Amino acid sequence: MSEETRMILKMVDEGKLTPEQAVEMLKAVGSDDIRGDRDHNDNKADEFVQDLDRWGKELAQKMGSAVKDLEPKLRRMMQIMVQNTMKTVEEVGKVFREQNEQKEQDHPVEENENYEEYDQNE
Repeated sequence: MSEETRMILKMVDEGKLTPEQAVEMLKAVGSDDIRGDRDHNDNKADEFVQDLDRWGKELAQKMGSAVKDLEPKLRRMMQIMVQNTMKTVEEVGKVFREQNEQKEQDHPVEENENYEEYDQNE
C-alpha cells in the first residue's frame, strides 16, 4: 500500500474526509497502487506456477527412482514365486504318481481289463 493511500485512509479515520471523498482521492492516486497490486499478484501467480512445476518434476524424479529401485526386487520375487510354484507342481505330481503306484500294487489291472471297468468296480 502506498503512502498516499495510507494518508487518505487515516484522514477518513480521523473524520477529515468522508468515505465518498476518500474514494475519489483513492481513484486519483490509486491507479499506480492498483497497477502495482496487479503486477505483484501476477508475479505471485507466476511464482506459484513455477513452484508447482518444480514440485511436479521432483515428484516424477522421485517416483522414477522408486520404480527403478523396485524393479530388481519385483523381478527377484517373481523368480522365487515361479521356482516355488514349479517345486509345488513337482511335489503334487510325485504324490499323484505314488498314489497311482500304490493303487496299482493294491489292485493290479489285468491286460484285458481297461481303466473304466476298474473304476466301476471301486
